[in-house]
Amino acid sequence: MIHQRFKTEKEKLKFKQILEGILKLSTKELLAYWMDQEVKEAEMYHRLYTMSKEVNWDEQVSKLFLDMYKDCLEHAETLLKLYRTTYPNEEVIMVDLPALEVELSEEQLRDLVYHGRLRGILEHLMETEKIARDVYEYLSKQTTDEEIKDTLIPLFG
Repeated sequence: MIHQRFKTEKEKLKFKQILEGILKLSTKELLAYWMDQEVKEAEMYHRLYTMSKEVNWDEQVSKLFLDMYKDCLEHAETLLKLYRTTYPNEEVIMVDLPALEVELSEEQLRDLVYHGRLRGILEHLMETEKIARDVYEYLSKQTTDEEIKDTLIPLFG
């Protein structure tokens, strides 16, 4: 499953290596990894929400970023609930694996927002959401753990 977003062989190889790393994670590690990814994504959406208000973009744009922020937090909370149910009284572990999704730095976000490149932002975000959805779907098909499968399916549905 090499995603179309990655054009160069180097990008494809890195994506493949990260995906292979994800597939080697235990259920506990997988839950922790995706929780962290959802929180990072939520933080990015919140930064976009704040910046879009600073530059006085249409309120609909700010609302979109706020809604996406809330969705990511809901996904993280769903995963945390499953983690707490599956591993009661255990701290959430940290997983040392790069993000599968391509993240924009604070500087890149500011450049896009302050130069009015809404289309570029939306294209990037839509592609990022598609990657996440595709990975959730792929992982749900790979797992034999029904509880994990039942948690992943709504995240890409």
